[in-house]
Amino acid sequence: NGLGIGQALLKKYVVYAKQNVRPRLANIDTDKLTKVYAELRRESEAGGGMPLAVRHIESMIRMSEACARIHLRQTVRDEDVNFAIRVMLESFIGSQKFGVQRALTKQFSKYLAYQKDNDELLLYLLQGLFRDEAQFARSKSFLRLTQEDEPVRVHVRDLQQRAKELDVHDLSTFMDSSLFAAHFTHDAQAKTIERVAAP
Repeated sequence: NGLGIGQALLKKYVVYAKQNVRPRLANIDTDKLTKVYAELRRESEAGGGMPLAVRHIESMIRMSEACARIHLRQTVRDEDVNFAIRVMLESFIGSQKFGVQRALTKQFSKYLAYQKDNDELLLYLLQGLFRDEAQFARSKSFLRLTQEDEPVRVHVRDLQQRAKELDVHDLSTFMDSSLFAAHFTHDAQAKTIERVAAP
């Protein structure tokens, strides 16, 4: 599909990331993880759930750094921290009794919905870019500067720029998602996006 890479290249990528990238958390990120840990510990104890251990906050720190490392970033971003929090919460909440699960899921919904919210936001941004491009294409067609049946395309860099304005830096999860595939196709070589043709 043009998005995959071979195992040999993937191995080199992982080795390079391990050897050359050493991301570290800023104090503000550590404070955020500590706050989530304290809240989760309090809520789980109040509900009679399984106890939370110090190793859980250590795991969130390592996952935050690992997420940054796999993207070859020397600095841990907020999105890396949010990803680590979501993964840890899903794992921990899944190990609780049903009643405790429901309470914790409600309490920490803003963290659990992290990537889902990003995907919906990126879909909205992309649809807006297509509306703009379609309007521009109609104008060019009216002036006979292009063919009427020329497909509308959006450059990936335009979506990246719009996303960065909202502090979203990673498009890969969205572009690999079923939400994206249901509406669009990605030409990796041309670095453009087209709408999926209606059946």
